[in-house]
Amino acid sequence: MITGLGIDLVEVSRIAFAMRNPRFVLRVLTPSERLQPLTYEYVAGRWAAKEAIAKAWPAQLFWQDVEILNDPSGQPVASIKGENMGVLVSITHTQSHAAAVAVVQ
Repeated sequence: MITGLGIDLVEVSRIAFAMRNPRFVLRVLTPSERLQPLTYEYVAGRWAAKEAIAKAWPAQLFWQDVEILNDPSGQPVASIKGENMGVLVSITHTQSHAAAVAVVQ
């Protein structure tokens, strides 16, 4: 049963501007997420996914509560506070925008 649905869209240029401050990435991405190449599109996609999950989740979440890693096939897999909590997420981006959809089951 679906209990929550969230969507988010962000301009990549907005994230690129925010990344001028090194604390931004440390605040938004978990240590494991920071192991990937930190392109503007990657960070914008993670931002959008975390925002979409926060909109779908029934309680308040903080940036470090949500981690989005890729499985071996490249599909994003979300965990909340280190556990797989039945959240499905999809991320897409172009050079100018990143978007994500999250479904809580």
